[in-house]
Amino acid sequence: MFNQSDLTTLISAAPGRGVSIYLPTHSSGPETRQDPIRLRNLLTEAHAKLVADGVGKREADELLAPGEALLDDYPFWQHLDEGLALFLGADGSQYRFPVPLTFTEQVHIEPGFYVKPLLPLLSADGKFAVLTLTADGAALYAGSKFALTPDPEAGLPGGPTDNLDEDNQSRILASPTARPHTGGKATTSTQAYGETPTDWRKSVLDDWVGKVASAVERRLADQAIPLVLIADPELGGQFKKRSTLGPLLVGTVEKNPAALLNGKLHDTAYQVVRPHFEAGERAALERAALLLADGPTKVAVTIGEVVRAAFQGRVETLLLTDGAVEWGRFDEMADAVETHSEPGTSVIDLTEYATVKTLENKGAVYMLPPEALAGLFKSAIAPAAIAVLRY
Repeated sequence: MFNQSDLTTLISAAPGRGVSIYLPTHSSGPETRQDPIRLRNLLTEAHAKLVADGVGKREADELLAPGEALLDDYPFWQHLDEGLALFLGADGSQYRFPVPLTFTEQVHIEPGFYVKPLLPLLSADGKFAVLTLTADGAALYAGSKFALTPDPEAGLPGGPTDNLDEDNQSRILASPTARPHTGGKATTSTQAYGETPTDWRKSVLDDWVGKVASAVERRLADQAIPLVLIADPELGGQFKKRSTLGPLLVGTVEKNPAALLNGKLHDTAYQVVRPHFEAGERAALERAALLLADGPTKVAVTIGEVVRAAFQGRVETLLLTDGAVEWGRFDEMADAVETHSEPGTSVIDLTEYATVKTLENKGAVYMLPPEALAGLFKSAIAPAAIAVLRY
């Protein structure tokens, strides 16, 4: 799934001219045959826009060539999700992200890449983690309101018995009558040979759960996102005793995760974490309302103020009207913002810029319906964004 490191990669790429293409796709079925046709049409549109922007036809062909190569890549089209984001740079850079978002078809030509349609995957009202525990092993997933994907960098230990010495294990579990007596007096199996099989199992599982808890805490240390635990009561209880995540462990589902298909796994986890997101959204709106009532010293209320504060790393929470766009330019050296009524050469979406900078500086972003932000001003018209400031 698209994550913060992917966003950083796209921003760091920063080609002088970038082509950003978004299209809806399908993971299976006859509809997959329509997806390459959609991309072909969008590449044709991109080519026309490049030529209109003064790019030579041959140069435009070269820039779009990696996208053209995908058109006949049959296996590629069989393993997609609900949407595809494709980025092609004049410097030769190219990135593609199948994601669980349904995009409207769109093409953007501008300096750098246009990433705003992907930002709902990183917003504060949808990013969480899911840990599943069974006696066979553990798995950590990155979650959003849209889907779950395995976390490839989780670093969890193997199953609880993966690294045990097999001979030692067999001796512990062997029948006492099969072991040699070393004393002349009868003793219990526990006294003579250590733990019983039941005690051994509890000891091994407890040690393993502790290692899992440590690995999860290391993985989530810099993210501060909520975690949902799905495990049977025994393992779930052991994890909660070992974990130091505190309020970030927002809920536990006492079920065997092996019985849940991936779609059901996501639905189950999201129902647990959803009240957490709704509470955070309400708290952000309430705080913004209080600060606005005291005067706008801790709140940026115009797009120019929001953009400058985001660039300076001062935005703690950005409240963004879902679907809003503010075209303009920002001169970082002069700290000057211009607004425009429509896109054009060197014109960017200022709300995208503010969102990206807020996320880069570990601020929270909430994408809200227009009426939520309009309500803060008792108006029928919502601002594109307002920002609660750190200072």
